Amino acid sequence: MNLIRLSFVGVGVAFLVAGCGGRRSNGKVDFSQMGPSINSKRYANLEKIAAKDLKCDQELTPQYLGENQYQMIGCNVEGVYELKCKVGQCSWIPDVRARAEFDMGCSRFDLKTSKLDRVTSGVVGCGKRATYRLSTVGRGYSWILNSPVAQDEIPALAPAPAPAPAPEDEVPQPTSL
Repeated sequence: MNLIRLSFVGVGVAFLVAGCGGRRSNGKVDFSQMGPSINSKRYANLEKIAAKDLKCDQELTPQYLGENQYQMIGCNVEGVYELKCKVGQCSWIPDVRARAEFDMGCSRFDLKTSKLDRVTSGVVGCGKRATYRLSTVGRGYSWILNSPVAQDEIPALAPAPAPAPAPEDEVPQPTSL
């Protein structure tokens, strides 16, 4: 009887060690190719944040972009996240497009970002542009709108020059001698 009980406990422990406790599996991720600050715990946290942010229940595919930035892809969407560490405490910086999507009334897929400095990003899309500043919120980070959402000015097209009149075919007139 004790042998059967012990075998059930052994099987339960084996499932937990194998990762069958309902969590996503990150066994396919090669951490040696994922930058110096990532480990399995941080990756699991990133996967959880990205799945919620991207509204995707499927397995996400990570891509290391360099400088502790990671692109997570799944369900035909993608997000870019940055791992920021201070004195051994690390937090994930969310994709600025998630915030800009609301402010600009535009799908995140139509938005392009550019890093202006360490804590400021510009977002452009749907004929609008805005600037966001990274702010610490408790132990995490959040993007704060740092400028009014501006409508991009579309340069007026210069009127086309009027076509030059076509030269008329001149027939040489006979001259009298």
